[in-house]
Amino acid sequence: MSYTNITGMSLNREWFFALGIIVIFLTLDLRTKRWAEKNLDISKYIFDGKIELVYVRNYGIAFNKLSGKKKLILITNLFLFIYLSYLLYTDIKNYLGYALIFAGGLGNFICRLQKGYVIDFVYFNIKNWPVFNIADFEVFIGIIIVIINEIIT
Repeated sequence: MSYTNITGMSLNREWFFALGIIVIFLTLDLRTKRWAEKNLDISKYIFDGKIELVYVRNYGIAFNKLSGKKKLILITNLFLFIYLSYLLYTDIKNYLGYALIFAGGLGNFICRLQKGYVIDFVYFNIKNWPVFNIADFEVFIGIIIVIINEIIT
């Protein structure tokens, strides 16, 4: 069965697949943050110390920018979700990338809304590099996918 949006574009399996991606990756992000909060009272090292799992509260955004500006970050996120929803609805060729970006952004949004900060816990032992979470990786991979799709098509 195929559904049609206001532009006449078919909302078939890609659209439902995008919703599935959002649910799966949002769940993955929220569960890993909960795991980090409960289990990382002491840092853990993996891959011969190249990656450190460490619990960090991030009150800002990337590289801790806008720290302490929770309302501004939340309002900006709401506008970005509206725009991403529009893109998911109208630009079906990039559904995978947009779905990952949406899932990652929503995971951090929920965490910030509930706790007042985002839980980060993956640190690559690189000087002056920030600590990440799964949502950050989802957003990054989603952006890469959209860029590659735009270059190829």
